[in-house]
Amino acid sequence: MWRIVWRVYLIISIVTFALYGIDKFLAKAEWKRIPERWFHTLALIGGFPGAWFGMQVFKHKTNHPKFRWVIFAGLLIHVGILAITIARLRWF
Repeated sequence: MWRIVWRVYLIISIVTFALYGIDKFLAKAEWKRIPERWFHTLALIGGFPGAWFGMQVFKHKTNHPKFRWVIFAGLLIHVGILAITIARLRWF
């Protein structure tokens, strides 16, 4: 089961990372951009590592504190879920 969970996190993070790169390209080309809600949603459902690396590698959205807060919130949410899951597994 844990392998599946980690693979899902990895896939979501890779997709999130790629979207940061794509959006940076779209911004430079002055084309229609990816809506911010996509970045926030992906970070909150588990793509926070990809979002953070995407911000650093592509130097994209680094001047928007809201993006850093959403990434941090995603991290806290998923650490909490992991802690609760581990605690419940130990009780049974």
